[in-house]
Amino acid sequence: MDALSQLVATLELRGRMDLRCLFGPGFSVPHAAIGPWRAPFHVVLAGECEVWLPAQRRAIALRQGSLLVLPHGDAHVVRGVSARRGPAIRTDDGPVLPLKTNLASPQAAALDLLCGEFEFAGRRRSSVLDALPAHIVAPFEAAPGAAWLRGLVGMMAHEIEQQQPGAAAIVAGLCGALFTLALRAHLAQQPQQRGVLGLMVRERLAPALQAMLSEPQRPWTVDEMARRCHLSRATFARQFQQAAGCGPIELLTTLRMELASRLLAQGNHDSASVGEAVGYRSEAAFNRAFARHAGVTPGRFRRAAGGRIATG
Repeated sequence: MDALSQLVATLELRGRMDLRCLFGPGFSVPHAAIGPWRAPFHVVLAGECEVWLPAQRRAIALRQGSLLVLPHGDAHVVRGVSARRGPAIRTDDGPVLPLKTNLASPQAAALDLLCGEFEFAGRRRSSVLDALPAHIVAPFEAAPGAAWLRGLVGMMAHEIEQQQPGAAAIVAGLCGALFTLALRAHLAQQPQQRGVLGLMVRERLAPALQAMLSEPQRPWTVDEMARRCHLSRATFARQFQQAAGCGPIELLTTLRMELASRLLAQGNHDSASVGEAVGYRSEAAFNRAFARHAGVTPGRFRRAAGGRIATG
């Protein structure tokens, strides 16, 4: 499995589409913060709008054929580009999605917007989420390399429009793939990344990240990882630090602890077996490392995760 697929899998991602918006001029819809384990997204099928981000004190213009994701669940306001105030907004029942509109005849809308949410069900610290910016804008209309994203959004829009049996289930299933495609588009647009994403986009360093993800239990050394990348130890260590913002062993430990968190949350592994799976021969050494990472012992973490599963 490739590195991006492995990293996305650690998020235990679930996606859903919540709402379709058909607006005329002069609307404003505030959204409260919902992070850190939920990320709203908006897809502009037709027209244009802007999204105000209070924390950044900036507005992002969105036009037809674009997707906005807020990976950290920040508060935001979706509003029209016109300053004049429009009619009151109401929410109607729809056959596939609820419909929010400020028009007597929604078919005459200037803006067609789909709104949804990604949920990271594991609710654990993630090196992927840590590396993502406050917002991602991914174009899917007339953008080189965005054909798959464009096709996926087109299929979702078709299902919503046609209202055939099973449309809601199909749209929900497609939402899960939307995040990965948005992330892929983001990496293509913004090659200057940090953290695990910074390693992924640098061909010389990517083999080290792939090795860590594929064999976390292996007793990797900096020398071995440098050889995987066909670099000297000093060059590898320097370039790795510049790209990831941390050293190779530090990132390896982080990835191991994230995997350990997933295994413990499943509830059918004890601390010793989890420690062995992530490269620790001593259970005591694993317990200390995990407590430094998570702030609690592996046993307490597993019990807490079991409670979330039982009540979630």
